[in-house]
Amino acid sequence: MTGPPVPHDAMPTMHCGVCDTDVPAGAFCGTCGAHLSAQRGNGRGVLRPGAYAGAPGEHVLRLSVASSLFPHLPHRSRAPFRVALAVIVLTLIAFAFLRWQAPLIAVSALGLPLLFLLYLHETDIDDDLPASSLALTAALGVGLGVGWALLTGSIVADSYDVALSGGASQGYSIVEALIPAGSAVLMVLPAVVVRLWRPGTRESLDGFVIGALSAIAFVAAATLTRLAPQLATGPTAQDQPVSELLAEAGIQGVAMPLTAAAAGGLIGVALWFRRPAGMDRRPAVVLIGSSFIVVLSLYVALGLSEASSFANGFHFGLHVLVAIVALLALRIGVQAALLHEAHDEMNPGTQVLCSHCDHVVPDTAFCPNCGVATRAASRTARAARRTTEDIGVPAARPGYAVPAGSYAVVPVRHTTHTGLLTALGAGAAVAAAAAVTVSVLATPVVPRYVCPPDCGEPPIGKPVETNPWFMSSDGRFSVQYPRAGTAYEVRLEPDGVDVNFTAGDTGTMQFFGLPARGRTSKQIAEDLIGEKYPDATTDYEIPNAMVGYQPGYGVVKDEYPQDASGTFTRLRLLVMVAIKKNYALVASAIGPYHEFSPEFGSGHPSGVNMQLALDMGKYVNSFIWRDNSRR
Repeated sequence: MTGPPVPHDAMPTMHCGVCDTDVPAGAFCGTCGAHLSAQRGNGRGVLRPGAYAGAPGEHVLRLSVASSLFPHLPHRSRAPFRVALAVIVLTLIAFAFLRWQAPLIAVSALGLPLLFLLYLHETDIDDDLPASSLALTAALGVGLGVGWALLTGSIVADSYDVALSGGASQGYSIVEALIPAGSAVLMVLPAVVVRLWRPGTRESLDGFVIGALSAIAFVAAATLTRLAPQLATGPTAQDQPVSELLAEAGIQGVAMPLTAAAAGGLIGVALWFRRPAGMDRRPAVVLIGSSFIVVLSLYVALGLSEASSFANGFHFGLHVLVAIVALLALRIGVQAALLHEAHDEMNPGTQVLCSHCDHVVPDTAFCPNCGVATRAASRTARAARRTTEDIGVPAARPGYAVPAGSYAVVPVRHTTHTGLLTALGAGAAVAAAAAVTVSVLATPVVPRYVCPPDCGEPPIGKPVETNPWFMSSDGRFSVQYPRAGTAYEVRLEPDGVDVNFTAGDTGTMQFFGLPARGRTSKQIAEDLIGEKYPDATTDYEIPNAMVGYQPGYGVVKDEYPQDASGTFTRLRLLVMVAIKKNYALVASAIGPYHEFSPEFGSGHPSGVNMQLALDMGKYVNSFIWRDNSRR
């Protein structure tokens, strides 16, 4: 504390027209937070947008990650956290350019969660809230995240097989679009459970901590579960383009955690909001309802965007836009809660040090100088400011809205750059080392292929398989296709055949025709691929490619598509095109990458490295151009 209390009548006061009380003279009302100087309207309105209640000098709609996600921090402690956020981003970029896949996955999933835990420690929130509540929240979030990732994994995998001519496996698109909505509900469920336990304290920023921790734990667990299979491909990803790794790092390590923390925190603020005695119940109901609608709408919009294929850069930009909207929605929710919730009983005759503007001010609900809510600090920090015991070396601070003079106060403990970055770096290093170790142990040894005897046997002596024939509706071509059965699902279209391989690695084949319109075989192939897979990268072109024994063009490409949560997988795309009579016949296949080895595949070694391609040759050779004038 700063010394003996000063009688309230010895302190200059002003009348606040908003709450109709006499308060210490200053820029802001210490009771309701309204502007006491001449302002348009009533000086506060519903949100007091010009002065954020969690940080001095900031507009409510200012995009500030540090003051939004770390509202309990003293003003000077936010700079180290801003630097820490920048270090996480730069580390992800460096790992992406180096193609260090395992460390990239570890830091993407655990970077922001680790920083949030350091925030809880630095602000003494881990002393404010029961350890059982924090542990229960994190445990439920991790469990739900792992379970949801495992449950939806097969649906996401099936949605990757998008056919070039418009679409096998499109039945999963709507279901996949709803996966983010399910994530939005499940990631805040732990906060709802903790709230139903009726916690002993009800402060809106306590709810923010529980909600944000719930969502962060859920997303981190789901990310690690979805990306764990990539660890089995090696600590590095030399074959994966840097652009895909950058997009993955930006989505998984930056945009998604920020969105989750903001959305979960907003729900927590609404659940923990406690209206003052005698206040109408409707504002609290509106705050809770609107928070749920905002969060659900953001995730539904993100999921619906997955119905169309687009470049990774646009995909990343969409995630960043959603994160920005979520952060702004959080700031609006925090502002509304801090301005309108019930506050502690204050004693304006006692002076305390404001940890934001560094002035000695009366002990009121809002700082008369900078307008920051007193509750924008942990209860432990607030109690330390009001203590009557001298702790450490007192420092002289100027007074505001108190009798003139310089006051000896206990300094506010601030986070240092060195301490925070050392702790964050140590945690990230441990996580990265663990991921590299797991990756090394999980990556299979590259098999040695000896030919012979590993070439397989020629098909001599095997019975000739008879397959059904397809004739296009315009009579321009015909082609054989596999019989529908346990391994294939066949759908006949007017211009071709869609074949869904349901066994083994799964995948999709297509055999169709289209007018060449003066284009070359290569141009047609690139146009088809560019429409569905704009970020596919060429692995190699097939020499002397033939379709129906007609010379043409063939290419094998790699694609790393991602779902609404930003999860990538490696796909192989094979496209072959030949032209005759200005009409192009196309054979395509797409499926998971699977390296050919003595244990995988039969017959001659395949450079395509895709299980479906091993059965594709006989259908490609069966293409026949027909003369539709005879029909």
